[in-house]
Amino acid sequence: MNTKVLKTFLTICHVGSITKAAQLLYISQPALSRQIQDLEEELGCKLFDRSKRQLSLTESGFLLQQRAQEILNLDERTKKELRENSGFLSGELRIGCVESSAVRFLADKFQAFRAAYPQVQFELYSADGDDIRSALDHDRIDMGILLEPVEAAKYDAIDLPVADRWGIVVRDDSPVASHPFANGQTISSLRMILPRRAIVRTEIKTWFSELVKDETVVMYHNLPSLSLHFIRSGIGDALLCVEGSYGIRPTPGLRFVPLAPERLARHKFVRRKNHRLSKAGEIFWSQLQNHDL
Repeated sequence: MNTKVLKTFLTICHVGSITKAAQLLYISQPALSRQIQDLEEELGCKLFDRSKRQLSLTESGFLLQQRAQEILNLDERTKKELRENSGFLSGELRIGCVESSAVRFLADKFQAFRAAYPQVQFELYSADGDDIRSALDHDRIDMGILLEPVEAAKYDAIDLPVADRWGIVVRDDSPVASHPFANGQTISSLRMILPRRAIVRTEIKTWFSELVKDETVVMYHNLPSLSLHFIRSGIGDALLCVEGSYGIRPTPGLRFVPLAPERLARHKFVRRKNHRLSKAGEIFWSQLQNHDL
């Protein structure tokens, strides 16, 4: 099983047809069919269900589709890292970031690092904390910015000088919009859109006791971006989020109202413990840790 065969297999998966894949790859259909048959014999399983009019993946085929992409990504990264060892620092840093004011902090660090190493590229992965943790654990990203709390047993962490206030986003015409703060009593009368993360939902219950009830929650979100539209449309009265997630995209007709008592969300820059990064990644981590960026 070599990378060329895996690329061929993924092309068939993408177009859903051996005939179309053969045209894209500029090889004959019989030759392509033979490659897939050889691959199936090598792996000892069927990859495609040919009993239907349309080609479809078997369960083994779905598994190989996922693993093949991971293998090809690793192959490409390994080649880049080997080029780095020749003394020419390049490659790609994959960094996840929650939607918060930490984005501005990260942008400054990207700019400073690129000034010193212009051949290094960044891949930014925007997600909530749960998805960033999963991406770290499965080696889909190298490092990430998370809101506290962070599992100290799993991740090395650097405290960041970034903190956001928790609050709610409401429409300008909402009675709450003119309030300097929003407390539990205020929120108890609103139809809420809340973060989906279980750890945050548990924390919300400790903040407001029983004032926020399940029947007043209309939706859960992983990122606030699209949820802002639902507040503008009147589907929900208030979106609970950190101030930075709204501040990086202030929306006309909406307003952020902080919680009272004040609740702060602090940030950490994390990586997996006992996991070696690329040369560029290790330099970036070291410079951030030593405040050299």
